Amino acid sequence: MAAWSERRLIKKIRQASLRASNGLLKAIGDDCCEVTAPGSFLISTDTLVDSVHFDVSFHPPYLLGRKSIAVNLSDIAAMGGRPRFVLLSLCLPENLEWDWISRWLDGALEILQEYDCVLIGGDTVKGKELVLTVTVLGEPVGSGAVYRDGAKEGDTVWVSGDLGTAGGGLALLNHNKNEHDSLDLGGWNALLSGHLNPVPRIHLGMELARSGLLTAMQDISDGLATDLAHLCQASGVSAIIYGENLPFLPELSTAAEVLNLKLEDLILRSGEDYQLVFTVRKGKEDEFVGLMQKSKKEIFKIGEIRSGAGVFYDNGDSIEDISFQGYEH
Repeated sequence: MAAWSERRLIKKIRQASLRASNGLLKAIGDDCCEVTAPGSFLISTDTLVDSVHFDVSFHPPYLLGRKSIAVNLSDIAAMGGRPRFVLLSLCLPENLEWDWISRWLDGALEILQEYDCVLIGGDTVKGKELVLTVTVLGEPVGSGAVYRDGAKEGDTVWVSGDLGTAGGGLALLNHNKNEHDSLDLGGWNALLSGHLNPVPRIHLGMELARSGLLTAMQDISDGLATDLAHLCQASGVSAIIYGENLPFLPELSTAAEVLNLKLEDLILRSGEDYQLVFTVRKGKEDEFVGLMQKSKKEIFKIGEIRSGAGVFYDNGDSIEDISFQGYEH
């Protein structure tokens, strides 16, 4: 296939993005897009660099397109918001095949449509490295956005799902890339999907925000040990989490054994799960559990907020300070 051209790429983007959306007054085609702004916007941006944030040698372009958007939608979910619009800025090597970028864009556009989010503009340039920058605009729901600085002593700590899944998947993929004894990855689909195709918790985030029972929330992108530490630092509190309460897939313990890795490290310190970690207001736990059971949402209580500073891990035998021990940019 021929290498990409900017004109061809912009044509594909424009054709795919010309769909109706409430609040979009002017789509791609002018120097700016125009949207209505009746209230506040939630705005987040992330830059993904080849060989730093992803590896094209094993990350299919279609799934990478989905993930490039998903990690930004997760930031909106972390504040209990609804995603509305996305801007893409792409730095693409001149020799990049059109088929690769076309499949990447198909994946990006598919996940946008799944969450009723519209691509409204961006930029494309040629460069030496593959660099993908995504900016997402969302809006708060319910009584407003949930920040990470509201946790108080006596609140309880919860997560929205299994931990360490993406880290396990990445470890398997890196093993097969770098080691001679390649593993059969056929039985590891859940772990691989956790890394290659993460799911932003948009709908749960909005439901949590609407409950009015949360005091703080953020997503888990750099590992529980680091992201919960960010929440505690912003709130001026500490947290203790209990190892026996941490959720993870059974396959993760098998992968850890096969790869000679510590299961604990994958659960606590590996990133990119894009689950939500949040705190529930003291005295409201029973009401919260009842609400989640009514809506059939599976969530997991993993610890509690205390006074002081830091994040502490109780493995049943000892207590360890694990603050900021996750992924470091």
